[in-house]
Amino acid sequence: MKLRILLLSALCLVVSSFGQKKTKYESFKNELSQKKYSSEVVLDKALNYSSHNDIYVSELIDACRFFSSDRRKYRICVNAYPRVIDKRNFFQVYDLFNSFSLAMKLYHNTQANQSAISQINYPNVDYYHGLTTNACNRPMADFQFRNMYNEVRNRRNYNIRSIKQFISNNCLSTRQIMKLTETLQSERDRFELLQFAFPYSFDLENFYYTEQLINDNFLKQRLIRFIDREIAQMNNNSGFNDCRPLSQSEYDYVLKSIQDERFSKERLKLAKQHIERNCFSIQRIRAIVKEFSFDKDKLELLKLSYQNCPNKEQFYKLKETLSFSRHKREFDQFLLNR
Repeated sequence: MKLRILLLSALCLVVSSFGQKKTKYESFKNELSQKKYSSEVVLDKALNYSSHNDIYVSELIDACRFFSSDRRKYRICVNAYPRVIDKRNFFQVYDLFNSFSLAMKLYHNTQANQSAISQINYPNVDYYHGLTTNACNRPMADFQFRNMYNEVRNRRNYNIRSIKQFISNNCLSTRQIMKLTETLQSERDRFELLQFAFPYSFDLENFYYTEQLINDNFLKQRLIRFIDREIAQMNNNSGFNDCRPLSQSEYDYVLKSIQDERFSKERLKLAKQHIERNCFSIQRIRAIVKEFSFDKDKLELLKLSYQNCPNKEQFYKLKETLSFSRHKREFDQFLLNR
């Protein structure tokens, strides 16, 4: 009797959990069916759902039927693959495509490269406490990276240049940089991209993991020497020793103290004091400078902040904070003299 009750309880639990799973997908499916949404909104909802929820192949096929475009089906399937529960059935998805080339591209970017991916040892950024810079003080969240990664890869002009552009506008973990680098076939392109990406990595001392992506021994040794040289230079850089990097809470306090000053003269004086004593990234300098209305004050702060800025190669981007051509020319001349 007890065994029968136990078996019935277990069966109810299985049915209940299946019902919850089905209910969640059915709710999503009903939302896709709403005619009030445009095709772009429906696509965004499908990408968002597949990024944050486990999904069966049958459900993925069902969701793809809402789209006539093979390119949109491809985006959803690539995005959903990491969360697919029954990957052994993923081959059924290829029948959805009229375009053979997109079906093959889907295969190569999902099932075909799983064996290669499993051989790569990726660093864990969660417990990293090594060398960092103000230019990259918090890596992008993984779910956000996945969405942007898929968006970048689906561009028609996807190449090393578009990857560089994506990297230069974000702070990434070494693992995320490795994922982007893996999409390149040429080892020289990979080597070039890794050199470019180094300053945009949060966990700099984990960057040695990237050597796994280079098979050519000559290029591998060049990469290792490059990382050695960059880390040694950053450790010995007087700019980092002469100024003190701020935590996010400290920086928030500095910015608020500047904002709270009622008189522009005192606000400028306080900003100068903080800039002289601390290291500020491009993003943080921009935020401080935008607290001032006059180009003259902005230019004075920009010149003062250059010395302690850790990512000077991007300092030219701050030109946009100035309004008048005369001050922009003076800013350009200042950089040329440096």
